[in-house]
Amino acid sequence: MNVLTITQLNNLIKRTLDREYLLKNVYVSGTIINAKRHSSGHMYFSLKDEESAIDVTMWSSTVMQKGLANAIQNGLLVTVKASVNFYNKMGRLNLIASDMLIGAKSPLQLEFDALKRELTALGYFDDSHKVGLPYMASCIGIVTSQSGAVLHDILHVSKQRNPLVQFKLFSVPVQGSTAGPIIAKGIATADADPDVDVIIVGRGGGSMEDLWCFNDRAVVEAIYNAHTPIISAVGHETDYTLADFAADVRAATPSQAAELAVPDGEELRRHVAGLQARVENARDGWMKAKRTRLAALTRQSFFREPQRFLRFFRQRLDTVEERFQRLTEKWHTAKRQRLTSAIEKMELLSPVRVLRRGYGIISTPDGDVIRSIRQVRPEENVEVMLADGRFKARVTEFRKGEMA
Repeated sequence: MNVLTITQLNNLIKRTLDREYLLKNVYVSGTIINAKRHSSGHMYFSLKDEESAIDVTMWSSTVMQKGLANAIQNGLLVTVKASVNFYNKMGRLNLIASDMLIGAKSPLQLEFDALKRELTALGYFDDSHKVGLPYMASCIGIVTSQSGAVLHDILHVSKQRNPLVQFKLFSVPVQGSTAGPIIAKGIATADADPDVDVIIVGRGGGSMEDLWCFNDRAVVEAIYNAHTPIISAVGHETDYTLADFAADVRAATPSQAAELAVPDGEELRRHVAGLQARVENARDGWMKAKRTRLAALTRQSFFREPQRFLRFFRQRLDTVEERFQRLTEKWHTAKRQRLTSAIEKMELLSPVRVLRRGYGIISTPDGDVIRSIRQVRPEENVEVMLADGRFKARVTEFRKGEMA
């Protein structure tokens, strides 16, 4: 048995292809998809027919020489002159184009481009409207044909990844002129089901005509209006429909859609184990930190000689108490001094003190103090108050004038 390494096998394939003269100058017809212009000027695209596709490279020198810089567009039916190239390091086969004959876009491609521009302008494909897929979907809705291979592929991959996930099939036709509205209704029904966490809309590969029902405006609107996350898995990796642009996530194949929607059971177990380990590490770290803190505290003198600290705090308390008593006594003394001073000032201003010096207060019988000679008349009775008593008198004579 002759066992080859990957390098030996790829080198053998390359030598075989290089010896085939017909592959150095072939003409291939197909529709351009996935056209990209590199910053260097090289053009990269794929040619596709109803069943297959192949990658094509046209170097910048050829692009400029043939005047094709702005002519290579998706959807064009072209014929390229090319040589077959095999990149043996990666095991990839592609065409190196040296010339291109460009035909017109098909009517379906023109209609596709026009509808895509219209719906893009209306915001149906905005990334801001898209939502992420749930991490732990427990029930997946599948909008596809009951008899197609898509359903088998999705269920097969899903069971391998996580057999606990449930599925609900919303069977619809996936081809034909009347399929679009029915597919849209199936999406709306799946979206309204409270058990469904994520929806897969899919079918197998085919021509642009076969996949056209997924370009139906009703299908795009149903995907856009759905609240449940939607994965579009229509056709092969090189096929693009308007449903792909409207969906929250596009899968290249139905199998990949299942991988996106269904969490891998083994991966979940590893994730849970990782979370458990993180919790245990956090717990152990917390306990270790607390033990270290407790050990540090027990090494302090407070724990080793608590009586000494108690005596220290008692002394501080006694000091504070003595200081408080001194401050209290000082405050009371100041208040007593202020009160004594106020009393002395009141005594100095007291009328009794004035009376003791030999003065008297004369008032009318009604009690009004007489301050002027104009307040009395001859023969009028008055009352005189002295420091040690009072008596009544009669006015017999009075004279006006200043005191001598």
